[in-house]
Amino acid sequence: MTPRRPIRTRLGSFIVVMAVAVLGGGAFANETSRENAVASTTRASATLASTASSDRPSSSPSSGAGRLSHTEANEIDGMRSAAELGVAQAQLSLGLCYESGHGVAKDLAQAIHWFRLAADQGLDEAQYTLGCCYNGDNGYPPDPTEAARWWNKAAAQGFAEAQFCLGLSYSIGQGVDRNPAEAAKWWSKAAEQDQVDAQYFLGLSYSAGLGVPKIPRQAIYWLRKAAAKGNENAAAALKKLGKERADLAGP
Repeated sequence: MTPRRPIRTRLGSFIVVMAVAVLGGGAFANETSRENAVASTTRASATLASTASSDRPSSSPSSGAGRLSHTEANEIDGMRSAAELGVAQAQLSLGLCYESGHGVAKDLAQAIHWFRLAADQGLDEAQYTLGCCYNGDNGYPPDPTEAARWWNKAAAQGFAEAQFCLGLSYSIGQGVDRNPAEAAKWWSKAAEQDQVDAQYFLGLSYSAGLGVPKIPRQAIYWLRKAAAKGNENAAAALKKLGKERADLAGP
């Protein structure tokens, strides 16, 4: 099988800066580990599209990292044929192979080339993936403006992870002008699609009144949703909010 690029936001200190520096003394402040601030998603990407005939003999059955089975080699050959014919999903999949070195020699320039061809055709996942590349994923040279531009294209099509990432860009002004209201807008769109990290940061936004009115019940609503999906940071934020509300209520 060809590799699938995880739908992820490997944004490291980008998220830490947003949560600590921008939200400041809000619900995030007392969390014990800065590493835990990196709320990464691990959901698998969309299924690879069907590609051209997979029974054609492979010209390079053992190229790339490790030896491929005959079926895998045929799959990559078929994928390349479809990509060269302009099939956007095949272009994305071939880019993933070049990114990982699966069945071909690892080549980030080739990966970007195929991602861009698919993204230029309007494939939302390719646009999101290209944004992650320009964010500095996997050793790509970072370009925050290009990252935000491609995330914006995917976000406008309703791609939840891109909406979350674009919200992060707006939250600290990375690649775009800082705009907490725009950040909250995109997090809200992603949160409505059950994107757990967006639910967490939207909850923090309502807790701090950043880009949205300060509404504790809305903060609790979104933090509970994120916590129910296993987001430990959201659970910690809920606990802190509960303690603050109890302290305000007095004895």
